[in-house]
Amino acid sequence: MVDRINYYEVLGVPRNASQSEIKNAYRNLAKERHPDHAGGSEVEFSRLQEANAVLSDPNRRRQHDEALDLAHAADQLASLNLDFGSLDDEVSSKRREREARESSGPGLGERLRNRFRKEETPDPGGRGRNRAPRREARREARWYEPQDFDPEPVNWKTGAFSFFGALVAFLVVGQIGLWATAPIPPGFAALWAPALAPLMPILYILAGLLAAYFAYRAAGWVGLALVFVAALVVGGSGGPEGSLQFATLGIVLLLVVIYLGNRRNEAARGRR
Repeated sequence: MVDRINYYEVLGVPRNASQSEIKNAYRNLAKERHPDHAGGSEVEFSRLQEANAVLSDPNRRRQHDEALDLAHAADQLASLNLDFGSLDDEVSSKRREREARESSGPGLGERLRNRFRKEETPDPGGRGRNRAPRREARREARWYEPQDFDPEPVNWKTGAFSFFGALVAFLVVGQIGLWATAPIPPGFAALWAPALAPLMPILYILAGLLAAYFAYRAAGWVGLALVFVAALVVGGSGGPEGSLQFATLGIVLLLVVIYLGNRRNEAARGRR
């Protein structure tokens, strides 16, 4: 786990504790752990003072909450133990197989079968004309199977699409979040924005998931990295509370889907 001090645990209060609860907890613990008190500790007393200073300031408390959420998301991502190198190798292998099939063309057996099929299949009108054999359709990756996507090599176009597309999506959802949590939203937003306040975590997750989905489809793993950078830019520059953490959770959800899809493909190949 990321080595980060949780000031709520230092004071022994929940994350939704009020300012009065924080102040009372600090006063009670300060009396017990003051260096002049029997059994007190200068180190523990200094940490209590630091925790009280951070949690009593709304801005510093918000930054502390975001840091804890980001550390928790990083721990979850690390616990998945995804092998990105093997995923890249599998995508490259699929591209090489497809290019080999396209360049080699049909084999001798397939050409003979097509020849006999063409000679034996009459025209529906009875004039004895032969119909051209139908080409076998190549299986394309389904939209709900992102592990089978075959992204093109990364260039400035796909990179710009991934980054700026995600940036615009996070800015739009972030602005809606600011309106939804504002005491008095401006203008027309006052009619509908407050009703979205309970749904904003879901919207942040969807924004991260969809931005990661289209970026991975366009630019692969580099596109996912650019989406995360865009989330950091918006979330770290005055974005609404929780937007960065929930957008990161959406990106992690796509990684989980890709990982499970590759495991399912490997299991299917092993049964053949």
